[in-house]
Amino acid sequence: MSNTDILLVEERGQIAILTLNRPQVQNAISKALAETLEAAIRAIAKRRDLRVVIITGAGDRAFSAGTDLKERRELDADGKWEQAGALRKANDAIWSLPKPVIAAIQGWCLGGGYEIALNCDIRIASKTAVFSWPEMQLGAYPGGTAGVMFPRLVGRARAKELFFTARKVKAEEALELGIIERLTEPGEHLTTALAMAQEIISNSSPLGAAAVKQMVNLGSEMSVAEAHVLNDLLRRPLEGTKDYEEGIRAFFEKRQPVWQGE
Repeated sequence: MSNTDILLVEERGQIAILTLNRPQVQNAISKALAETLEAAIRAIAKRRDLRVVIITGAGDRAFSAGTDLKERRELDADGKWEQAGALRKANDAIWSLPKPVIAAIQGWCLGGGYEIALNCDIRIASKTAVFSWPEMQLGAYPGGTAGVMFPRLVGRARAKELFFTARKVKAEEALELGIIERLTEPGEHLTTALAMAQEIISNSSPLGAAAVKQMVNLGSEMSVAEAHVLNDLLRRPLEGTKDYEEGIRAFFEKRQPVWQGE
């Protein structure tokens, strides 16, 4: 299977859908898949015409069952670290992409796959979804950003509990814990993600969305004083953009703005 086969890239208007496409192994994350995902995200970053990204998994059994352990079993310590590093780079690309990223989740969402979802901005899950961190059962821990990112999402004590126990969290509980933002009926996760993506496109400018993503990602971990400085650095440049002028003009003309991304 070529790299173009293991990650499917589809464009629907201004929405890019990236599908982890290894259903025969429940979309396990091989080094090649992680590298291909990173490359796709970085290519999308350069595209003005693409406004929102959705990441999902092929088939109905899994978003992703995590890191490809069959591949990992054949690697030495350096090879294992390189495999983990490829996933880390993909996650960093998702986190820093100046566009909203939605995870559309079904079935198993484990380990490395869970980390991909965690680095997305919004998580939408089918009632079939199950989340878990199985790395502790393997003699390690989820180190591809989860140890940093997950406590920020659910709190330190809850993160430790779920890391230590590798407990399986069903979709309904995941919603209660704030792991996901929206719960859907089985099979409706992608449809719901597409609807949300369209809502984002209709209600936010590309420059505004990029700036507020950076503000929330970085500012929420700063002191109030530091966050205010960052806010001014991000917000002030928007005042002079053509899109801001268009947004105000469209408001008074009672029409949808036509964004140019400039």
